[in-house]
Amino acid sequence: MTNFVTELQSSVMANRTAVALERDGSMTFSQLWSATNSFAGGLTNREITAGDRVVIHAANSRAVLIGVYGALRAGCVPVTLPQSYESWDVRHVLNETEAKALVTDSSPIMGLLASSEPLRVAVTVDSDARMGIDLPDLLDNGGMNGANSRTGIDIVRRADDAPGLIAYLERDTDEPIAVVYTHATLSASAAAGATICRDEESATLEAHLGACRLSNPIELLFGVNATLVSGGRYRPVASPDSDTIRSLLVATDVDRAFVTPAQYDGLRASGTSMARRGLAIVDATPTTTPEQVAETDDAVRLVGRPETGITHVRTRADIDTGWLGRPLSGARARVVSGPTDGELAVGGPGAMDEYYNRPALTDDATVTIDGTRWLRTGVPATARDGTVFLSEDADTARETAAT
Repeated sequence: MTNFVTELQSSVMANRTAVALERDGSMTFSQLWSATNSFAGGLTNREITAGDRVVIHAANSRAVLIGVYGALRAGCVPVTLPQSYESWDVRHVLNETEAKALVTDSSPIMGLLASSEPLRVAVTVDSDARMGIDLPDLLDNGGMNGANSRTGIDIVRRADDAPGLIAYLERDTDEPIAVVYTHATLSASAAAGATICRDEESATLEAHLGACRLSNPIELLFGVNATLVSGGRYRPVASPDSDTIRSLLVATDVDRAFVTPAQYDGLRASGTSMARRGLAIVDATPTTTPEQVAETDDAVRLVGRPETGITHVRTRADIDTGWLGRPLSGARARVVSGPTDGELAVGGPGAMDEYYNRPALTDDATVTIDGTRWLRTGVPATARDGTVFLSEDADTARETAAT
């Protein structure tokens, strides 16, 4: 049975006094573990138990991590929401997931409470606690093994294929849409994520800069989870603009940062070289336009999106040749029949189990071949001698070589 939280516990035991979280209220590994225990205790005291949903909609990274890991310790399923979600979106999620608990920095919260019958507690973060309970007050308890507990259980273990995270996406759709990751996926993605931007797979990941929000499942699964399980430090960026990210990359001892294409463009606009700063560009697709090729010499591109997780890491040389890139451990790729030509399909350590409550959409996004499940990407691709190439990149490379 795989459980990401037991792996986090092992890291805590080995790094008790080391710093796990910088800024947003710095915490050692021991302090973070204690806070997740108290959060889990706050849930169980309210009869919120295994399988129940806990919605988390807050900007404070400390509160998000306590909520996610505390929910997992209690056997519950954390549900993360982008900060851009407004009250209507949050109400929709509360009802769709039948959530029993909400962690929020929204104010006021009366409308949220009134919209959901299953909701038992609203935990407020840096906001008005009226009609809810402030996070520090929720944490003021004896944890999962308080005075009234005789179980001795400090982690409620769940099956490998049980939901471990429901992540709602920042997509332009009529209704909020989410992907579901299993407990096995949480463990596999953390292990694979620890190797990104490492010169050697055995190299220690000491510090990760949180330039992307934790509501981005790529940042959470492959960034933060991987860092903490490895015993490294997570340093969130409160205002992730390009100037702030640049100064932190230069002035601090972080090993790497995942950035969006827009953030990367801002970093490049200053003319400052980010070479050897451990930059990885998080993109919705693995494709790169010819104009971008010359601008990726000091960063790698992470191939993947929330549905697929990160499967490959591309360098400038990979883009020049059209090669998909270095696969992460457990990642695989092939070409399947697409609407007009060959289409890239992938599987890997961070692949979603399904779209939440969207079976038809899940069916459209997946294909099973010889008993193996693949996720479609919509990206044109070709296969030559067993190697997958991206069609647009390969065509560009051939045209460049011809001239």
